[in-house]
Amino acid sequence: MTGQDGLADGRSELLTLIDEAAVRNRLGDRVAVYPGTRSQASSLGCAVTGAVVFGGLALVLSLTEAAALAVIPLGLLLLVPLGIWKERSTTAKNQGVRLDLHERGLTAVVKGRVHAVRYESTSVLQNTVRHTGVGGYTSYEYTLTDVDGAKVVLRGRADGSGEVAEKGRFSNPREWGPALQQAVTRAQLPGAVAALDSGGRLEFGRLWLTADAVGSARESAQWQEIQEIKVFDGFVKLRVAGRWRALTHAAVSTIPNFFVFLALAEHLRRSAGRPAG
Repeated sequence: MTGQDGLADGRSELLTLIDEAAVRNRLGDRVAVYPGTRSQASSLGCAVTGAVVFGGLALVLSLTEAAALAVIPLGLLLLVPLGIWKERSTTAKNQGVRLDLHERGLTAVVKGRVHAVRYESTSVLQNTVRHTGVGGYTSYEYTLTDVDGAKVVLRGRADGSGEVAEKGRFSNPREWGPALQQAVTRAQLPGAVAALDSGGRLEFGRLWLTADAVGSARESAQWQEIQEIKVFDGFVKLRVAGRWRALTHAAVSTIPNFFVFLALAEHLRRSAGRPAG
Protein backbone atom coordinates (compact mmCIF):
# COMPACT_ATOMS: atom_id res chain seq x y z
CA MET A 1 0.00 0.00 0.00
CA THR A 2 1.44 3.38 -0.98
CA GLY A 3 1.26 6.46 1.23
CA GLN A 4 -1.36 7.92 -1.10
CA ASP A 5 -3.45 4.75 -0.83
CA GLY A 6 -3.28 4.94 2.95
CA LEU A 7 -4.41 8.57 2.85
CA ALA A 8 -7.36 7.66 0.63
CA ASP A 9 -8.31 4.80 2.97
CA GLY A 10 -8.13 7.17 5.94
CA ARG A 11 -10.45 9.65 4.23
CA SER A 12 -12.86 6.84 3.31
CA GLU A 13 -12.97 5.65 6.92
CA LEU A 14 -13.57 9.21 8.16
CA LEU A 15 -16.42 9.71 5.69
CA THR A 16 -17.99 6.44 6.88
CA LEU A 17 -17.87 7.65 10.50
CA ILE A 18 -19.41 10.98 9.49
CA ASP A 19 -22.22 9.30 7.56
CA GLU A 20 -22.93 6.90 10.42
CA ALA A 21 -23.16 9.79 12.91
CA ALA A 22 -25.52 11.68 10.59
CA VAL A 23 -27.81 8.65 10.14
CA ARG A 24 -27.74 7.69 13.82
CA ASN A 25 -28.80 11.20 14.88
CA ARG A 26 -31.31 11.70 12.04
CA LEU A 27 -29.61 14.78 10.63
CA GLY A 28 -31.05 14.37 7.15
CA ASP A 29 -29.36 14.87 3.80
CA ARG A 30 -25.98 16.58 3.51
CA VAL A 31 -26.30 20.10 2.07
CA ALA A 32 -22.74 21.49 2.28
CA VAL A 33 -19.18 20.45 3.17
CA TYR A 34 -16.37 22.66 4.52
CA PRO A 35 -12.92 21.06 4.91
CA GLY A 36 -10.08 22.46 6.97
CA THR A 37 -8.42 25.52 5.48
CA ARG A 38 -5.71 24.88 2.92
CA SER A 39 -2.88 26.91 1.52
CA GLN A 40 -3.93 28.75 -1.61
CA ALA A 41 -1.99 28.36 -4.84
CA SER A 42 -1.82 32.14 -5.10
CA SER A 43 -0.08 32.47 -1.73
CA LEU A 44 2.50 29.84 -2.67
CA GLY A 45 2.99 31.60 -5.98
CA CYS A 46 3.66 34.87 -4.16
CA ALA A 47 6.21 33.09 -1.99
CA VAL A 48 8.05 31.77 -5.04
CA THR A 49 7.94 35.22 -6.65
CA GLY A 50 9.32 36.71 -3.45
CA ALA A 51 12.16 34.20 -3.45
CA VAL A 52 13.11 35.15 -7.02
CA VAL A 53 12.97 38.89 -6.25
CA PHE A 54 14.99 38.68 -3.02
CA GLY A 55 17.53 36.33 -4.59
CA GLY A 56 17.99 38.59 -7.61
CA LEU A 57 18.36 41.68 -5.43
CA ALA A 58 20.94 39.97 -3.27
CA LEU A 59 22.93 38.98 -6.38
CA VAL A 60 22.87 42.51 -7.79
CA LEU A 61 23.99 44.05 -4.50
CA SER A 62 26.77 41.50 -4.05
CA LEU A 63 28.26 42.59 -7.41
CA THR A 64 28.25 46.29 -6.54
CA GLU A 65 29.92 48.54 -4.00
CA ALA A 66 26.86 47.97 -1.77
CA ALA A 67 27.74 44.30 -1.31
CA ALA A 68 27.34 44.60 2.47
CA LEU A 69 23.66 45.36 1.97
CA ALA A 70 23.12 42.02 0.24
CA VAL A 71 22.66 40.45 3.68
CA ILE A 72 19.22 42.13 3.93
CA PRO A 73 17.51 40.44 0.95
CA LEU A 74 19.38 37.23 1.80
CA GLY A 75 17.82 37.32 5.25
CA LEU A 76 14.40 37.89 3.73
CA LEU A 77 15.06 35.07 1.27
CA LEU A 78 15.55 32.66 4.16
CA LEU A 79 12.06 33.50 5.42
CA VAL A 80 10.42 32.34 2.18
CA PRO A 81 10.97 28.58 2.59
CA LEU A 82 9.86 28.92 6.22
CA GLY A 83 6.57 30.45 5.06
CA ILE A 84 6.06 27.76 2.40
CA TRP A 85 6.75 25.02 4.96
CA LYS A 86 4.29 26.56 7.42
CA GLU A 87 1.49 26.76 4.84
CA ARG A 88 2.03 23.20 3.62
CA SER A 89 2.22 21.98 7.23
CA THR A 90 -1.09 23.69 8.01
CA THR A 91 -2.73 22.04 5.00
CA ALA A 92 -1.47 18.60 6.09
CA LYS A 93 -2.67 19.06 9.68
CA ASN A 94 -6.11 20.12 8.47
CA GLN A 95 -6.66 16.97 6.39
CA GLY A 96 -8.83 15.49 9.17
CA VAL A 97 -10.78 18.69 9.88
CA ARG A 98 -14.21 18.71 8.27
CA LEU A 99 -17.62 20.34 8.75
CA ASP A 100 -20.74 18.86 7.12
CA LEU A 101 -24.03 20.75 7.20
CA HIS A 102 -27.17 18.61 7.00
CA GLU A 103 -30.87 19.39 6.86
CA ARG A 104 -31.45 19.04 10.60
CA GLY A 105 -27.98 19.37 12.04
CA LEU A 106 -24.28 19.10 11.36
CA THR A 107 -21.26 16.91 11.92
CA ALA A 108 -17.88 18.37 12.78
CA VAL A 109 -14.56 16.55 12.94
CA VAL A 110 -12.41 18.32 15.52
CA LYS A 111 -9.25 16.86 17.06
CA GLY A 112 -10.01 13.46 15.56
CA ARG A 113 -13.51 13.20 17.01
CA VAL A 114 -16.76 13.22 15.03
CA HIS A 115 -19.35 15.42 16.76
CA ALA A 116 -23.04 15.37 15.82
CA VAL A 117 -25.17 18.46 16.49
CA ARG A 118 -28.95 18.81 16.11
CA TYR A 119 -30.16 22.33 15.30
CA GLU A 120 -33.37 21.97 17.34
CA SER A 121 -31.56 21.26 20.62
CA THR A 122 -28.08 22.77 20.43
CA SER A 123 -26.83 25.78 22.35
CA VAL A 124 -24.56 28.12 20.37
CA LEU A 125 -22.22 30.86 21.56
CA GLN A 126 -20.87 33.05 18.78
CA ASN A 127 -17.86 35.35 18.83
CA THR A 128 -16.98 37.21 15.65
CA VAL A 129 -14.16 39.74 16.00
CA ARG A 130 -12.92 42.12 13.32
CA HIS A 131 -9.24 43.00 13.62
CA THR A 132 -8.43 46.26 11.84
CA GLY A 133 -5.16 47.80 10.72
CA VAL A 134 -2.46 46.44 8.44
CA GLY A 135 -3.16 42.80 7.68
CA GLY A 136 -6.65 43.10 9.14
CA TYR A 137 -8.82 40.03 9.33
CA THR A 138 -11.99 38.67 10.94
CA SER A 139 -11.98 35.68 13.28
CA TYR A 140 -15.05 33.48 13.67
CA GLU A 141 -15.76 31.20 16.61
CA TYR A 142 -18.91 29.20 17.34
CA THR A 143 -19.14 26.99 20.44
CA LEU A 144 -21.91 24.39 20.11
CA THR A 145 -23.31 21.63 22.29
CA ASP A 146 -23.41 18.27 20.53
CA VAL A 147 -25.95 15.47 21.04
CA ASP A 148 -23.87 14.01 23.90
CA GLY A 149 -23.69 17.33 25.75
CA ALA A 150 -20.05 17.93 24.83
CA LYS A 151 -18.77 21.27 23.59
CA VAL A 152 -17.40 21.57 20.06
CA VAL A 153 -15.72 24.73 18.79
CA LEU A 154 -15.86 25.71 15.11
CA ARG A 155 -13.31 28.30 14.06
CA GLY A 156 -12.51 30.19 10.88
CA ARG A 157 -10.54 33.21 9.82
CA ALA A 158 -10.78 35.43 6.75
CA ASP A 159 -9.20 38.63 5.49
CA GLY A 160 -10.12 40.93 2.64
CA SER A 161 -8.86 38.51 0.01
CA GLY A 162 -10.48 35.36 1.39
CA GLU A 163 -9.90 32.68 4.01
CA VAL A 164 -6.69 32.39 5.99
CA ALA A 165 -5.11 28.94 6.30
CA GLU A 166 -4.56 28.04 9.96
CA LYS A 167 -4.56 24.76 11.85
CA GLY A 168 -7.96 23.63 13.13
CA ARG A 169 -9.96 26.18 11.15
CA PHE A 170 -12.72 25.47 8.64
CA SER A 171 -12.76 26.97 5.17
CA ASN A 172 -15.19 29.72 4.18
CA PRO A 173 -16.48 30.81 7.62
CA ARG A 174 -18.29 33.76 6.02
CA GLU A 175 -20.62 31.17 4.47
CA TRP A 176 -21.04 28.44 7.07
CA GLY A 177 -21.34 30.88 9.99
CA PRO A 178 -24.54 32.60 8.77
CA ALA A 179 -25.87 29.26 7.48
CA LEU A 180 -25.48 27.80 10.99
CA GLN A 181 -27.26 30.78 12.58
CA GLN A 182 -30.15 30.60 10.14
CA ALA A 183 -30.56 26.83 10.51
CA VAL A 184 -30.64 26.95 14.32
CA THR A 185 -33.09 29.86 14.25
CA ARG A 186 -35.43 28.05 11.85
CA ALA A 187 -35.36 24.93 14.02
CA GLN A 188 -35.86 26.60 17.40
CA LEU A 189 -38.03 29.65 16.70
CA PRO A 190 -41.45 27.91 16.29
CA GLY A 191 -41.14 26.06 19.61
CA ALA A 192 -39.93 29.20 21.37
CA VAL A 193 -42.86 31.26 20.05
CA ALA A 194 -45.31 28.54 21.16
CA ALA A 195 -43.78 28.49 24.65
CA LEU A 196 -44.13 32.26 25.00
CA ASP A 197 -47.68 32.24 23.66
CA SER A 198 -48.62 29.74 26.37
CA GLY A 199 -47.30 32.07 29.08
CA GLY A 200 -43.77 30.72 29.37
CA ARG A 201 -40.54 32.54 30.09
CA LEU A 202 -37.37 31.81 28.10
CA GLU A 203 -33.84 32.31 29.42
CA PHE A 204 -30.91 33.32 27.20
CA GLY A 205 -28.00 33.54 29.59
CA ARG A 206 -28.52 36.76 31.57
CA LEU A 207 -31.46 37.81 29.40
CA TRP A 208 -35.05 36.61 29.60
CA LEU A 209 -38.14 36.95 27.45
CA THR A 210 -41.88 36.69 28.03
CA ALA A 211 -44.76 37.58 25.74
CA ASP A 212 -45.01 40.93 27.56
CA ALA A 213 -41.45 42.03 28.33
CA VAL A 214 -37.72 41.53 27.96
CA GLY A 215 -35.17 42.00 30.69
CA SER A 216 -32.27 40.94 32.85
CA ALA A 217 -31.53 40.99 36.57
CA ARG A 218 -30.89 44.74 36.43
CA GLU A 219 -33.79 46.10 34.33
CA SER A 220 -36.60 45.28 31.92
CA ALA A 221 -38.93 46.89 29.37
CA GLN A 222 -42.37 46.15 27.99
CA TRP A 223 -42.51 45.28 24.29
CA GLN A 224 -44.87 48.15 23.48
CA GLU A 225 -42.26 50.59 24.86
CA ILE A 226 -39.43 49.37 22.64
CA GLN A 227 -38.83 51.24 19.39
CA GLU A 228 -35.74 49.36 18.20
CA ILE A 229 -33.30 46.61 19.16
CA LYS A 230 -29.68 46.69 18.01
CA VAL A 231 -26.20 45.46 18.87
CA PHE A 232 -23.57 48.12 19.59
CA ASP A 233 -19.93 47.16 20.17
CA GLY A 234 -20.92 43.62 21.09
CA PHE A 235 -23.76 44.52 23.48
CA VAL A 236 -27.52 44.41 22.91
CA LYS A 237 -29.37 47.68 23.45
CA LEU A 238 -33.00 48.84 23.30
CA ARG A 239 -34.29 52.22 22.15
CA VAL A 240 -37.05 53.35 24.48
CA ALA A 241 -38.56 56.86 24.25
CA GLY A 242 -35.77 57.86 21.86
CA ARG A 243 -32.94 56.80 24.19
CA TRP A 244 -30.74 53.71 24.04
CA ARG A 245 -30.62 51.44 27.09
CA ALA A 246 -28.45 48.40 27.81
CA LEU A 247 -30.24 45.48 29.44
CA THR A 248 -27.08 43.87 30.77
CA HIS A 249 -23.31 44.25 30.79
CA ALA A 250 -22.96 40.74 29.36
CA ALA A 251 -21.54 40.71 25.82
CA VAL A 252 -23.42 39.08 22.97
CA SER A 253 -20.68 36.42 22.83
CA THR A 254 -21.82 35.15 26.25
CA ILE A 255 -25.52 34.86 25.36
CA PRO A 256 -26.53 31.35 24.19
CA ASN A 257 -28.36 31.28 20.85
CA PHE A 258 -28.34 35.06 20.64
CA PHE A 259 -29.59 35.01 17.04
CA VAL A 260 -32.69 33.09 18.22
CA PHE A 261 -33.16 35.67 20.99
CA LEU A 262 -32.91 38.48 18.45
CA ALA A 263 -35.45 36.88 16.10
CA LEU A 264 -37.86 36.33 19.01
CA ALA A 265 -37.38 39.88 20.28
CA GLU A 266 -38.16 41.38 16.88
CA HIS A 267 -41.22 39.15 16.50
CA LEU A 268 -42.57 40.16 19.93
CA ARG A 269 -41.80 43.84 19.43
CA ARG A 270 -43.67 43.90 16.14
CA SER A 271 -46.54 41.89 17.61
CA ALA A 272 -46.85 44.57 20.29
CA GLY A 273 -47.48 47.14 17.56
CA ARG A 274 -44.17 49.03 17.49
CA PRO A 275 -42.79 49.37 13.93
CA ALA A 276 -39.07 49.97 13.46
CA GLY A 277 -37.86 53.54 13.85
